[in-house]
Amino acid sequence: MAWNSRQNKSLDGPQAKQLGYGLPISSNPSFVGKSYRDSWDIERAYREGMSKITWVNRCIDAISGNQARLPIILRKDNSNMGEIVVGREANRSNLLEILNNRANLGENSFIFRYRLSAQLLLGTRGVFIEKIRGRDGGIIALNLLPPQSTAPIPDPKTFVKGYEVMMPYGEKKFLKPEDVCWIRRPHPLDPYLSLTPLEAAGVAIEIENLAKLYNRNYLLNDGRPGGLLVVRGEIDEDDKEELKSRFRGNLAKTGHTTVIAADDGVDYVDTSASPRDAAYIQMRQVTKEEILSAFGVPESVIGNAAGRTFSNAAEEIRVFWMETMLPHLEPIARALDELDDKYYVDFDTSEVPILMLYKQERDRYLLQEFQGGLISANEYRTGSSRKEVEADLADSLLANPNLIPIANTKKKMEENAAQVPGAPGMPGMPGMPGMPPMPGAPMPPGAPVPLDPNTMQGAMAEAAGAGELAQTTVPAEAAPPVTPPPPVPGMTMAGADASLVETKTEEDEIEEKNDSYFEDKSEMAIERWAEILSRSIERVIERQQRVVLEKVTGMKARKALSAGTLEVDAVLAIDTWDRQMEEDIKPILSAIIRDSHDARKEFGEANGIKVKSLPKLDTVKTVDSQVGVIKSLNRENVNEIQRLYIDSLNLIDGDSRASMIREGIVDMYTNFFAKEQAEIAMDVARSTWNYAQTV
Repeated sequence: MAWNSRQNKSLDGPQAKQLGYGLPISSNPSFVGKSYRDSWDIERAYREGMSKITWVNRCIDAISGNQARLPIILRKDNSNMGEIVVGREANRSNLLEILNNRANLGENSFIFRYRLSAQLLLGTRGVFIEKIRGRDGGIIALNLLPPQSTAPIPDPKTFVKGYEVMMPYGEKKFLKPEDVCWIRRPHPLDPYLSLTPLEAAGVAIEIENLAKLYNRNYLLNDGRPGGLLVVRGEIDEDDKEELKSRFRGNLAKTGHTTVIAADDGVDYVDTSASPRDAAYIQMRQVTKEEILSAFGVPESVIGNAAGRTFSNAAEEIRVFWMETMLPHLEPIARALDELDDKYYVDFDTSEVPILMLYKQERDRYLLQEFQGGLISANEYRTGSSRKEVEADLADSLLANPNLIPIANTKKKMEENAAQVPGAPGMPGMPGMPGMPPMPGAPMPPGAPVPLDPNTMQGAMAEAAGAGELAQTTVPAEAAPPVTPPPPVPGMTMAGADASLVETKTEEDEIEEKNDSYFEDKSEMAIERWAEILSRSIERVIERQQRVVLEKVTGMKARKALSAGTLEVDAVLAIDTWDRQMEEDIKPILSAIIRDSHDARKEFGEANGIKVKSLPKLDTVKTVDSQVGVIKSLNRENVNEIQRLYIDSLNLIDGDSRASMIREGIVDMYTNFFAKEQAEIAMDVARSTWNYAQTV
C-alpha cells in the first residue's frame, strides 16, 4: 500500500470511488469512457515530502537540475544512432528552440524541464504536457498541465480517449489525445500509473518527519525529557495544575529553578533512558539511507563526500549517472519524440565529465582490440563514434607486429593474398631496403637482379643512369624460364619485383580541376537564380495578401461576417492566383534551364564533350511541374483562410470576427515569408538547374 494513499479531492467523487484503479479495462466495463482516477495525492507528496524532508528535496533537485541542464538534440534518420542535426538545419527546428530556450510565454526551458522532472518523481499520474499549436498546425509552445487536476480517459481500442482537466472554477475541460504528451515511468501492474520512488520510501519519509517533530518538541521543553513528579500524600487538582505549570519547561524558562514545599516530601522520576537516544540517532541515519537509495542518489552527489576516498566518490557519481540519470532521461526523450516525426529526440550527454571518462576507457579498450588484430579499423572508428573510411584495408583485420592483413570483415579475401611479395609488412615490399627476393622466385636467365629504386643505393644508381646495376647475377643454366606478367592499365612496373605504382597523368589533374570549377560555378548560379525566384514569389504573394485583406475588411464582407453568410470562395480567387503565378514564374524557370544548358555546353566544348540539345517537350513538362510545386502554396493559403473563417464563427461579435480573420491572414503570410519562401525557391531553382545538366 502506498504511504500516501489519500484521494485527490479535486477529482474524486462518489462515482470515481466505485471505479477503483489498477484493473484491466475488459474486467471493469463501467471503467470505459470515464476519466481515470488513482489514489495518489501529489499535493501531499510535495507538502509532506519535498517541502519538509531535506533528503527528498535534495534528491529531486539533483535529478531535475541535471536533466534541465542537458541540451536536447535531434538525430537524423529518426534513429538513436543517427547523425546529430547541426547548422542551418538545426536552426530551422522550432522544437529545439522550445526545449532549449523558451518553452512558453511564462517559462524558459530550464524551469519547464525542471518542473517536468519534479512532477515525474512526485506523482503517480506522470506528467501531462499540452501542445500549443500555431495557425499552421505546428507546435509553438509547451505547457505543463496540473497533474493533480488532470486524468487520462481510458479507451479499449485507442488506449486513451482523451484527457480531463478540472479547471480552478469547477468546470471540466477535455483535451484530445493528439494535443497532450503524456510522460510516465512504467508501472508493473497498471499501464495508467507512473511508478515513483516515494512509494518505496514512504514509510521512511514519515519516520523522518516524526523524528524531526520529536526533536523539535524536546527542545521546546527546555531540552528535558518527560518525567513523573511524585508528591507523598493527598493533593487536590488545583495543586496538581500549579505544580505542572511550575515544572513545564519552554524556551522562556530555560535553566529556571522551581522551589516547592510539601509535608511528606517530593520525588522526581526521569522516564527517559540513554539507549533510546542512541536508537534515535541510528534511526535517523537508516531513514536517510533508505530515502537516498529509493531515489538512486548517493550522498556525495547531494554535497556530502565526507568519509569517502576520491575513488569512492567518483564511483558514486558514475553510478548516479549510469543507473539513475540515464533511466530517468529515457522516458522523457521517448515521450518528447512524438513532437517531431522527422528526427529522433535525444539528450546530449557528451559533455558530462564522468561519462566522458567512461567513454575514454571504452575507446582505449577498442584501441587495444584493434592493435591486437581482433577488430578492423572501421569497427574501431564506429565504436568510438567516428565515421567509417571507405577502404578495403580499413575493413581488414591487421596482425601485429607488421600489420599484415589476415581477413576482411565485409568481403572474402583472395587466397594467400597476405603472403604475396609486396604485401604490407612482407619481404619484397617497396620501401624496405636490403630485402632480397623471395627464395625460389623465378628470374630471367642470366639477368641481373635490379636494385630497388626506393633504397638509397637504387636511387643513386638510377640518378647515375646505372639502373641495370645488379647486386648478383643469376646464371642462365640455373634459372628456369619466366613469363612476364601482363601490363596493368594505369600502372607501371618499378624494378624486378613487379610492384605496381599508380600514376596520375596531367590530363587527369586538369579534368579534376575543371570538374571542381564547374561545380562551384553551378552552385553560384543556383544561389543567384534562387534569389531571383524568391523575389518573384514574394511579389505574387504580397499581391494576394493585399487583395484578400481588401475583400475581407470591406463593408460588404463585414456585414456578411456579422450574419455568418460570407462566401469564402468569393474572396479566394484561386484560378486568378494560379494564372498570376504561371505568368510570373514560368519565364524565370525557362531562363534557368537555358542558363544551365549554356553552362554545360560551354564546359563540354572546353573538354571536348558534345552536348545535345534539350528536348522541347521534356523542357515544357519540367517547367510545368516546377510551377505546380509553387502553385501548391495557393492551395495551402486557401485551406488556411477557410479554417480561419470557420474558427471565427465561434465569436458572436461581427467586428471581432473580421479582426480575427484579418490578423490571422497577416500572420499566415508573415509566417510564409519568414520560413518557406527561401527554401521553396532554392529547391525549385536547384531542381530546374539539375534537369538541364542530366538530359
